[in-house]
Amino acid sequence: MKLRRLNGTVGAVLVCALLSTACSSNSPDDKPNTGANNAPKTTPTGSSNNKDSYDPFGKYDPPIEVTAVRAATILKFDEGETYEKNGWMDFYESEFGIKLKYLWVSDQFDQKMNATMVSGKLPDIMPLGGNQFKRLAETDQLEDLSEALERYGSEDLKKIYTGGGKLGLDTVTKDGKILALPWLGGYTGSAPLLWIRTDWLKKLNLPEPKTMDDVLKIAEAFVNQDPDGNNVKDTYGFVVNKDLYTDLFGVDGFFNSYHAYPKIWIKNEAGEIVYGSIQPEMKTALAELQALYKNGTLDQELVVKDADKVGQMVNAGKIGITYSVDWLPLYLQAGKNQDPEMEWKPYPLLSIDDTPAKPKAGYPINAYYAVRKGFEHPEALVKMMNASLVLWSKKYPERNLAPKLEFNNGVEKWVYRLVHNQIPTQNLDAYRNVNAAIDNNDESVLNPNSGEPDVYKHMKEYLNGVINGWGYYMDFGPEGSQSVLTEYDKNNAFKITEFIGVPTPKMVEHGDTLAKLELSAFTKIIMGEASVDSFDEFVANWKKLGGDDITREVQAAMQ
Repeated sequence: MKLRRLNGTVGAVLVCALLSTACSSNSPDDKPNTGANNAPKTTPTGSSNNKDSYDPFGKYDPPIEVTAVRAATILKFDEGETYEKNGWMDFYESEFGIKLKYLWVSDQFDQKMNATMVSGKLPDIMPLGGNQFKRLAETDQLEDLSEALERYGSEDLKKIYTGGGKLGLDTVTKDGKILALPWLGGYTGSAPLLWIRTDWLKKLNLPEPKTMDDVLKIAEAFVNQDPDGNNVKDTYGFVVNKDLYTDLFGVDGFFNSYHAYPKIWIKNEAGEIVYGSIQPEMKTALAELQALYKNGTLDQELVVKDADKVGQMVNAGKIGITYSVDWLPLYLQAGKNQDPEMEWKPYPLLSIDDTPAKPKAGYPINAYYAVRKGFEHPEALVKMMNASLVLWSKKYPERNLAPKLEFNNGVEKWVYRLVHNQIPTQNLDAYRNVNAAIDNNDESVLNPNSGEPDVYKHMKEYLNGVINGWGYYMDFGPEGSQSVLTEYDKNNAFKITEFIGVPTPKMVEHGDTLAKLELSAFTKIIMGEASVDSFDEFVANWKKLGGDDITREVQAAMQ
């Protein structure tokens, strides 16, 4: 099983989907029989006008050699395996006839890749960061993948890029040419939810909240009415960590309840794309956070506590409300083990007024996979991306490939593969499948090569009294976080950023400075070290220090 991590650079493991692995390792490590040896010979563009000859899973015969580069991010290998020798390298060769050869593997990926670009000796296939992609695209060094994707893209891959992933594909399309295949993250997993300790609600005889005003009253009660019963005023209503914007224990959900959307680009009433952090709604929400800090509802040491330290407080039973993403209960399993009476429940974000609150959802592009211009087999990249989705596609339902390709002996083997992608709503699909299996006592609906059987097992254990399955149950159970996200998805209720694509030049130039300015200004306001009206000064400085230039670039790009 994998937990999602914070976003980083291409050289890091950027987004990890909870269910991209199955944890069973009892089945033999057999090679699936795809019939690929009988598939038509695959050429760069296809040797026949017959559309059926373009097999997304066809095997090169004879095999081809493909050069690539990658980041050295794997922390643990299974016994006998290396970057050059592992299940995915074998899978590429045995099933696709692709003999992958790494020109280099580096723990300083960005620097090494930049040097490679300067040298002009590009690999056949390469994972790129946004700025790297932009430089190579602008200098006409990347192969057009339009035909390769159309002819060789699997059904699952095309669904991604014609559905919610179309926006991502648009960012790499120039003059009608697709110059890279973006690795998309799941937007549902970035959306904050409201989490409340329901055992404290029951102890204090408080009803579940219906409005944001109810949430504020509950938070105050959690501070003043001794919900942990130790006769000491040592509990807090809300919690925020010093970085403000994080998956766990952040402020995004609180701001969203006031219709404020920091760190993403939104449309204003005039239909213009503007930066969410400088809009008037932010000032209103900051004023409320300042009031909560002043009256002790908010933890007084937020400036020195990162998400991990805050998490220790939550697991120690000192916090009653948090805004966090869907996998929070997996993090809180340790606290549940210590205190079996502890209960957390996810709620949709509640609005400060009559307009429903929408959860902010990013549109992460974790990497851009590109092919050097002139490479004879650009479709090889498409086939490798097809392979990254193969376990979710149920292509091999009779085989258990997870020990070879996903997880075995405590080793996450999915990280071995060079090319990644994911179905953005795969956790919602898993939620439906796992609950159907439990309701009908029918495991046949589960995808055997995904993490669904493992989640099903843990949830069944919890229903039978095993406390260790609580985290899974509160994530994927009928009242868990995936149930809330499913309703959001059904109602198209996510607030997704309006700007999707590579960083603009001014973002690169001024982004770090503006981010530090924002964090400092907001922290001072929340802690009362600056007045709420200082928000106006922050906005003016943000605009002057490059924000206006970035806004013009974003508006031009999205036109």
